Amino acid sequence: MQQKGFTVVELIIVLVVISILAVGAFISWPGRGINVYGQATQLANDVRYTQVLSMTKGQRYRLVKTSSTTYQIQNSSGTAIIGAMGSTTVTLGTGISFGTLTNLPNSLIAFDGNGTPYVDTGSPGTALSSTATMPLTDGSNTNTVSITPQTGRVTIQ
Repeated sequence: MQQKGFTVVELIIVLVVISILAVGAFISWPGRGINVYGQATQLANDVRYTQVLSMTKGQRYRLVKTSSTTYQIQNSSGTAIIGAMGSTTVTLGTGISFGTLTNLPNSLIAFDGNGTPYVDTGSPGTALSSTATMPLTDGSNTNTVSITPQTGRVTIQ
């Protein structure tokens, strides 16, 4: 009578092959790159929210980089407002930080009641004259939030 089944050797070979495939999948998993893109998306949405607040309330609001890993949305008097996450300060994820901001000399982007972007808190202030960028990085992956002059269009690259 012939018995059907797997030998211990066959079982071990299958387990080794599965282990090799699992290690390969783990190494190639994008992981942190997804987190940087997610944070860039949140930052872009917060810039858009700041612009919408300015337009709906008819007054200046600004998004201010307060440190290498935090930012706030502030009203015209500089008071931080409570954001969608329930706090006044947004902290970037672990290991993620701002890169060098370009065309934002005061580390902020402000919007007037028409949604026009400005680079300072003055009134009327200095309008954004060329595309501003806010890069986010985890050391190996970078996504950049860009704001165009005049219209304040926000994109992620």
